[in-house]
Amino acid sequence: MARVAWINPTSGVSGDMCLSAMVDLGADQRELLKALGTIEALNGFRLGFRSVTRGGIRALYAEVELPETAVHRRLCDIISIIEASGLAQSQKKLSKEIFQNLAQAEARVHGVPVEEVELHEVGSLDTILDVCGFAVAKELIGIDLFFAAPPALGRGTTSGVHGRLAVPAPAVLELLAGREAFGGVPEFEATTPTGAAILATVSVGCDQMPQMTIDAIGTGAGRKDAIDYPNVLQMVLGTVNPSNPQTPRLPGHFEKIVELQTNLDDITGELGGYLISALMSKGAIDVFVVAALAKKDRPGVVLTAVVNPGDVARISTEIFALTGTLGIRSQPKERYVLDREFFEITLFGEKLAVKSGPVRAKVEFSDLVRLAEMHGVPILQLERMAQAEIEKHLAASSVDLD
Repeated sequence: MARVAWINPTSGVSGDMCLSAMVDLGADQRELLKALGTIEALNGFRLGFRSVTRGGIRALYAEVELPETAVHRRLCDIISIIEASGLAQSQKKLSKEIFQNLAQAEARVHGVPVEEVELHEVGSLDTILDVCGFAVAKELIGIDLFFAAPPALGRGTTSGVHGRLAVPAPAVLELLAGREAFGGVPEFEATTPTGAAILATVSVGCDQMPQMTIDAIGTGAGRKDAIDYPNVLQMVLGTVNPSNPQTPRLPGHFEKIVELQTNLDDITGELGGYLISALMSKGAIDVFVVAALAKKDRPGVVLTAVVNPGDVARISTEIFALTGTLGIRSQPKERYVLDREFFEITLFGEKLAVKSGPVRAKVEFSDLVRLAEMHGVPILQLERMAQAEIEKHLAASSVDLD
C-alpha cells in the first residue's frame, strides 16, 4: 500500500502552514527539532506549536524565533547551508529541489540568471526552516506521494523589498504555471512563494481528494484570523492501493511539463532533423517529429516539443522562428519520472558515465560507439562488457535492479 497525502489549500498555502499541518498529521516534534538543530545557520532558533482556532476550526500554529532575518542569500548560499547540515540525503535533496524551483521562478520574474538572483524573503532563515522542516516531516511520516487541490491565491497587495506587489505575487504565478489555481475569498496574500514552491515540487494537481483510506487529518493555521472563513491548510493522510494508476509502484516523482505542437507541411527532411537538435540545444526536454497527412492531402509532420512550464514562451518563439508556422498548440501535462543515479565505469582505460534507475542501468550508446571506433571492438561486445562492469558496480553498492 502506498502512503499518500492530499493537500487542500482552499484558504491558501504557506511554508509554516505546511509544516504545522505535517506536525498535526503526526510528524514527531522531537525528531523534527533534532534534525533542524543540525542546520548551523539556524543556531539559536526556537520552534513550537500550539493549538489555535481559525474561523471556529482547531488548527496547529507554528511559533518561530530566529537569530536574524535580514541577510539576503543566493541559491548557492542556501545549497551550502543545506549540504553542511546533518539532514539525511533524501531530506537535503527535497529541500534543494524546492529552493531551486524558488530561485528559478525569481530569476524569471527579475530577468536574471538563476545563479545571480538574490532570494530576499524566500532566502530568509524562516524559509529555510519551513522548507527543511517540511522535508524532514515528510520522511518522518513516510509519505510517498502528495496530491493537491487548486490553491486560493488571494488578492490585494503585499509588501517586500521591492515595495508593494500585486497579489498573487509574480513568483507564485511562475511556480504554479501549468496548474489550476483561483483567487478565492482571502483579501491578502493567501499563497506565498514558499507555499507555492512546496506544492509545485512535491504534489500532483487534482480537483478533488483521490480515493484513499483516511488515516489522519492535519490542519495548519495561517497567521491571519479571518472573520468569515477558516484560514487553515488541511492535509489528509491515507493509504492507496498501489494498483491505482495515479501512484506508480516504482520510486520517482511527478513533474509538470507542457507539450508544444504544430503541424508542418512545407519543410524538408533535413530541416525536420535540424529542428530536433536545435530545440534540444535551447532547453527542450524532448523533441520528436511524426509523419502525418496534413490539410489539402499534403504529406507533412507533427512537431512536438516537451518543455518546462517556464520555458513555454521562449521555446515557442524558437519554433515560430525556425519553422515559419503560424500557430502552436500548448497542453499542460504531468509526467512521472523515475529516480536515477549516475556513476562511472572504466573500459579500455576510458571512463564511461552510467545512468541507473530502478529498472535498468546503461551507458550512453554514443559513448560506446566512440569507444568502439577508437579501439576497433565490435559494439555488441562492448555492450556486454559494459553491462558486466555495471553489474559489478551495482553488486558492490548493494543496488538491486529488480
